[in-house]
Amino acid sequence: MRRVSPVWIERPPLMESYRGCHVPPDRWYDLDGDLWVKFEGDLVRLGMTDVAQTRMGRMVSILIKKPGRRVKTGGSVATVESAKWVGPIHTPFAGEVVETNMATFSEDILIANRDPYEAGWITVIRPDDPDSPHRPLLGGEEALDAYMARIDELDISCFRCED
Repeated sequence: MRRVSPVWIERPPLMESYRGCHVPPDRWYDLDGDLWVKFEGDLVRLGMTDVAQTRMGRMVSILIKKPGRRVKTGGSVATVESAKWVGPIHTPFAGEVVETNMATFSEDILIANRDPYEAGWITVIRPDDPDSPHRPLLGGEEALDAYMARIDELDISCFRCED
């Protein structure tokens, strides 16, 4: 996988889902971490992918590092507990946490299961160096192709949790 700069690539419209798993083309993806990244000026918004929320099952709890906290490259920005899994969410960037979605999760713990790419985001970070993520970020067709292979390898179909 090659690292592409998120700033200079324009992506053509493409198919956004495979076996029910959505891969919106306006995001960049850390395939190994099952995270999406959305660049917003000098900030990055992070969340779990559809594949991640499907694999973990119904979310039970989440603890997110508070604004003002520094995170290391590859460090944990949150800890998630679900019906099937407990573990950290690792950031591909070193930087400062500037915003969290804790209020939304406190109100609706299943928001990442229902809407992982919009309302279910986890944190916003001001990266020290947005051009140097910990692992390669994939975008566009490259991201979709990689997720299609991963979905086939894991033999999963994505679904959304209901109340």
